[in-house]
Amino acid sequence: MGELKSAWEIAREKADKLGKLSAEEERQQKEKECHQIGTALAQRYLDHAELQNIAAAINHHPEGEKDLIKRAALNCLAETISLKNLEGSGEVTRLVKAIQGIAMIEPSSQQILEQITQLAREYEQAERKARGELQSKGKEILHRLRISGTAVGDINIEALPQWQLTRQQLAERFRLRFDSLKQDLFRFFSTECA
Repeated sequence: MGELKSAWEIAREKADKLGKLSAEEERQQKEKECHQIGTALAQRYLDHAELQNIAAAINHHPEGEKDLIKRAALNCLAETISLKNLEGSGEVTRLVKAIQGIAMIEPSSQQILEQITQLAREYEQAERKARGELQSKGKEILHRLRISGTAVGDINIEALPQWQLTRQQLAERFRLRFDSLKQDLFRFFSTECA
């Protein structure tokens, strides 16, 4: 009768048959692992209030892994910066937090981040103005129909097709500049963090 082997012993035998990883395979595996760590740190920073200093969290890792983790975290945070996150009210804080996280990790990117922040403010102002104009027009129409007083609160312009069109046109006006700044940020990362 044969000898019974544990699952660990069987796995060990199979691993021995496969042999060791080459230096290139080990490097690729380490890069993949660091990318996952960096992305997870960035997501945890964005999603949870308990991680206040992402740069300190990155610095807790060994020196050889730190740069790879930093690059992955920066790229993940930069991906969060988009016009889509400005459309509507809930994601603005996420966008601001992403910008703050990038500034913590890579303080020398401050100039590009300020340009992105300024453009985000311009977009928010333009959206607020367009929203106000549509609300005024809606209230004016209701007033002409003799509907007024306390029965009329704020108009839900989100449901209006005109608002969807206005928002789309507004996004198109800002998208090229926003994408250009975002590409500048990625180029900055590739030169500074290389």
